Amino acid sequence: MNESRVIKIAIFTAVFLSIFIIVFYATTSTRPIGEKYKSLSELGGPFTLETKKGPFSLSDIEGKVGVVYFGFLSCTEACPASIGVVQAAYKQLTDAERDGVQFLFISVDPERDSLEDLYDFGDYYDNDLLALTGTQEEIDKVTSDYGVFFELTDLEGSALGYTVDHSSRFYMIDKNGKLFTTMSHSTTPSELAARIKQLQNMESTSS
Repeated sequence: MNESRVIKIAIFTAVFLSIFIIVFYATTSTRPIGEKYKSLSELGGPFTLETKKGPFSLSDIEGKVGVVYFGFLSCTEACPASIGVVQAAYKQLTDAERDGVQFLFISVDPERDSLEDLYDFGDYYDNDLLALTGTQEEIDKVTSDYGVFFELTDLEGSALGYTVDHSSRFYMIDKNGKLFTTMSHSTTPSELAARIKQLQNMESTSS
């Protein structure tokens, strides 16, 4: 085998391995590329944001399991797909189990997502989904606390003006209001339903 062929094979192998590593990371990593690393123990915490009906705090659902998702109303791919996963997971729960879980949709685009629009958004889903947001400072804090990556990206020639690139994960809150784990965008409805049931069956502890 001549030297030039060996070099070509080496280059091909290196490129293939690089692509494989990137694809593997993107599909299996617990955080998206570009998101600053934080261990699970460093994530989570209380928050108070706004709804059309007034302030809402994470502590308001204490005793229930929380499924928190960060997105925005103009999202056309990740958010609708994730909401669909939650809806399908809910169909695998009993009425009592559905009463014991609250899905929170936190908009990271407070400039465009008004409280009125967020209320209508939640109402469309029969209030299984509670949509909330806050000031930019409040959103920056809660996303930092939960390790959420988001970034505004200009859309030249679009009436929208910009979109929001963001990490797409489910943040699972236990009945004590603590972040128990996160689940990736590729989570199936059955996996999400099983996790909800697991958290509901865990004993609550007083703080």
